[in-house]
Amino acid sequence: MSLAVVALLTPQERDARPAEKLRRTYERNRLAAPAAAGHASAPGSAPAQRSSADDLRDPELPDLRLAFEAMPVLREKTYFGSAAKDHILEFGGAGVALLDYNADGLLDIFVVNGPELTAARKRIPHRNVLYKNLGNWKFENVSGQAGVDAAAWGAGVCAGDYNGDGNLDLYVTNFGTNLLFRNNGNGTFTETGRAAGLNHNGWSTGCSFFDADGDGNLDLYVANYVVTTWQEVLAPKRTLLWRGGPLVMAGPQGLPAAPHVFFHNEGHGRFRDRSSWLGLKPGQTGHGFSVLTTDYNADGWVDIFVANDSDPNYLFRNRGNGKFDEVGIESGAGFNSEGRAQAGMGAGAGDFDGDGLLDLVLTAFAHDTNTLYRNLGGGRFDDVSEAAGLKARTFDRLGWGVAFFDADLDGQPDLFFANGHIYPQVDDFPQLRETYRQENQLLLNRGGRFIDVSLAAGPGLTALKSHRGLAIGDLDNDGNQDIVVTSMDDTPTVLRNRTQSKRHWVNLQFVCKLPNAFCIGASVTIDAGGKKQIQEIRSGGSYVSQSDLRLLFGLGTHVGKIDVTARMPGGAVGTWHGVETDRFVILRLDR
Repeated sequence: MSLAVVALLTPQERDARPAEKLRRTYERNRLAAPAAAGHASAPGSAPAQRSSADDLRDPELPDLRLAFEAMPVLREKTYFGSAAKDHILEFGGAGVALLDYNADGLLDIFVVNGPELTAARKRIPHRNVLYKNLGNWKFENVSGQAGVDAAAWGAGVCAGDYNGDGNLDLYVTNFGTNLLFRNNGNGTFTETGRAAGLNHNGWSTGCSFFDADGDGNLDLYVANYVVTTWQEVLAPKRTLLWRGGPLVMAGPQGLPAAPHVFFHNEGHGRFRDRSSWLGLKPGQTGHGFSVLTTDYNADGWVDIFVANDSDPNYLFRNRGNGKFDEVGIESGAGFNSEGRAQAGMGAGAGDFDGDGLLDLVLTAFAHDTNTLYRNLGGGRFDDVSEAAGLKARTFDRLGWGVAFFDADLDGQPDLFFANGHIYPQVDDFPQLRETYRQENQLLLNRGGRFIDVSLAAGPGLTALKSHRGLAIGDLDNDGNQDIVVTSMDDTPTVLRNRTQSKRHWVNLQFVCKLPNAFCIGASVTIDAGGKKQIQEIRSGGSYVSQSDLRLLFGLGTHVGKIDVTARMPGGAVGTWHGVETDRFVILRLDR
């Protein structure tokens, strides 16, 4: 279904917004900002709000029976500094990964953790946690015996088979030295970051394994945020007055951005820093958070979109040889329709309007709106957030993790946002109408326009926490995708999707030849009775998190078989006809 409510730009209109004009617009806004401030947020008044009660009048909701049930199955809290969050390092929170680490057909859960800081700035370490899925909604903490229970200042996580042995490995980013956990294939891991050349040191955030040059080996992009020291963390200062209310930590504006890193896989599990291949201009920096690898221009080569905080987002167009051109501003995805860089936190990609092109979504700061970039083709994007209904529904939240997924199995990708503020002090100023702990949001796709159905989706979405990382996957293999969200100084939220839609589905797991056995980077199209859908197998994304590598497609009322086409980086294509539905299917691509 194509989107009728969003007007397309003509080629003449697009040409009237050349790259240099866009750059000048951004420079004017940037220079008007104070030398040291908080995160980018929208100037002026809020957009016209729409009552959630209006959205709940959707005629399909009574029959849909949306239900997300909170399952108290993860017991370890995640921490990220002090309760007061006095230094910028303490606000980011950590990610989560859903992966089948032991290949038993059940998704396990890996939660990144950080230390706790007392009021006296004493560090109390906490460990990363790996929960083994035992089935029937029972999970066992196997972190110690698996060898992944590092007690670092963790941030993000992504999964991929970096050494081509057929086992799924984990890369964990930190404030400090990043960690690479090699999967030994027997339920244990070995940390091999130094041996692989991936023991990058700094403040890293999002990451993604992907095949940049089509040689089958997975390369790695690592985003970095701010340059700071442990001494600065131990002696924080509050210097920013937030909206005339609390005095809070400052940044990232005015603080030095840490350079991002691209590691090329040289083969045999060894990497080399090839950051110069990204094509960044001298002085072009970004306070980086989430990394999304996606073939946005459908040329068969995986590109990179990076959510930058208060700087223009990066969009690296893959030349087809592992080298890139940075085209964020030129493409229209560098900032929003106002020519303004946002506080980009999380990023996702999906074909929300059914035109066969992958669109982008960005989560942003409080008193701003999450942004939906419609893919116009030809390497161009247009901010359609208002027409698609996001502006009115996301302005009063601070967004982090994000995922396109089909919550009601109607064949249209919906949106889930993980929300939570970064300033605990806003709770002391009720006149600001902001809260540190916030509810998450589920927005259903109705023909390219989104409605907020969170209040109709069960009590699992009403939990008030300062949420951060978000991952999607079918934890109980029932054909509905479940949700795991991390929170600041609290236990992760696990939402069991018990929606009863009486609609059809298929969950596809792809197996490729070594070294990329999990087919990461594949672009997959299904044809269900003439209706086509597209998804990708990705490492990383959302907010510094990892979702299921299996692809679940909702089929609506389609009864019967489907056709599937998968295209790998480098050009290999697999086609399957007459694939059965309402089940899990393993498809092998041996070319």
